[in-house]
Amino acid sequence: MRTTTIILVSILCCLLLSNCIAQTKFSVEDAIEYDRRLAKNAKNYIPANGYVPDAQTAIYIATAVALPIYGKKKIDSEAPLHAGLKDGVWTVIGNPPKSLGGELIVQLDKKTGAVLFVSHTQ
Repeated sequence: MRTTTIILVSILCCLLLSNCIAQTKFSVEDAIEYDRRLAKNAKNYIPANGYVPDAQTAIYIATAVALPIYGKKKIDSEAPLHAGLKDGVWTVIGNPPKSLGGELIVQLDKKTGAVLFVSHTQ
C-alpha cells in the first residue's frame, strides 16, 4: 500500500510539474534577450572568405540596405545591380537609367559585412 501511494504521488507531481512547464510561455523578445546574453560571451565566427565572400552576396546586402532608403521602385529600375571587389571593399552599383535619375552606390567591407557607404547620384 505504501509503495503504491508513493508511486501515485510521484506520478501526480510529475503531471503537475509538466503542466506548469507547458504553460510557461516565452516571447520572441525573451528569446532575443537570451541570445543577446549568450553572444556577449561566445566566440564570434568569421568565415575565412569574410561575411561577403562573393558578388551575389554583396548585391543581396546592398539591396537590403537600399530598399528602405530609396524604395523598391527606384531600386528595381536599376536592375541588374553589379558588384566589384577592390582592396577588401565591395562596390555595388545600379544600372544607370536611360533617363536622368542617377545610380545607386553601396560599399561593403568584405570581411565584416559593414556598410561603408550608401548614396544615390543625381
